[in-house]
Amino acid sequence: MLTIISFIVVLGVLVFIHEFGHYITAKLVGIRVEEFALGFGPKIISKKYGDTVYSIRGVPLGGFCQMTGEALSDDMSEEERAVYEEARKKGQAFDQKPAWQRFAVIFNGPLLNLVLAALIFTLIFALYGIAVESKDTNIIGDVIPGTPAAEAGLRPGDRIIEIDGHKIEKWEDLARMIHSSANKQLLIKYERKNQLFTTTVTPVIMEGRDDALIGILSQVVRERVSIFTALKLGFLQTISYIIAMFKAIGSMITGKMAVEIGGPVMIATMVGQASEIGFSSLLNLTAILSLNLGIFNLLPFPALDGGKLVFIIYEMIRRKPFPPEKENMVHVIGFTILIIFMILVIIKDISRFF
Repeated sequence: MLTIISFIVVLGVLVFIHEFGHYITAKLVGIRVEEFALGFGPKIISKKYGDTVYSIRGVPLGGFCQMTGEALSDDMSEEERAVYEEARKKGQAFDQKPAWQRFAVIFNGPLLNLVLAALIFTLIFALYGIAVESKDTNIIGDVIPGTPAAEAGLRPGDRIIEIDGHKIEKWEDLARMIHSSANKQLLIKYERKNQLFTTTVTPVIMEGRDDALIGILSQVVRERVSIFTALKLGFLQTISYIIAMFKAIGSMITGKMAVEIGGPVMIATMVGQASEIGFSSLLNLTAILSLNLGIFNLLPFPALDGGKLVFIIYEMIRRKPFPPEKENMVHVIGFTILIIFMILVIIKDISRFF
């Protein structure tokens, strides 16, 4: 239940921020927004204010900001045609606006996801400070969601007593055993709130590392920082993650890195683990997911925001729009491919549990 609630809340925040970026920019440049929705499928709650319907729908896996004139087709119903013609008379149709305004409307959705990530990182630094020194103890300082340690149920504050019968007193002892045990199942005895527990965990070789890891960090001494320093560190952290993501995408394209993509099931699992680990872990994961959502949507693939921006850039360069019917066909094909891809990812996600 905690996993489901955490996943819906986190995804809801990310989608709301993304669609709000489209929505507020459209409103500022005078484009009619027909519906601002969180989720897909049947409406659960809806209310109309002015020309816009605000709704929450039954399937909490996304959302949309429907703007008049954004996706023109010859199959529009009489009602849709009437709404479009009315918007055109008032100069409120998406396709009437200058290319730079349409570019801003599309671009600002992913942009707000990047800004949200920077603000969350800022909040983390403001609340928890920065690490200045590691402690050489046998106590776990943090656990990374989605790693073998998180899946094994280890949590920050757990004291590792033994690994495969070997007594553990310092972090150095713990690290040495884990680093040298790639793909070997280890029996770990640990103490939590004065009670002893055991679990098994299998260290793995992670991307960019030569030794095996399970996804735990040592305890650290933290130093408080001012809000201005936290803001600076938050934005630097965001830039660092963005660079790392583009490098990873490049490595996947060239085959230097295995393609590892998680769908809703995997993300929900990681969010559930993060919520159990602690608030700072949940905040950090939310920031990373926000970055992923922003970067993914900027990829120049049809149906994504990045694909739409490509056509607007084409129009800016050629001084004439790409034929709307052909652009729509490209986006429909792209959307179909994305749906098929998502189904395959979900099937792969589910197969991890069997």
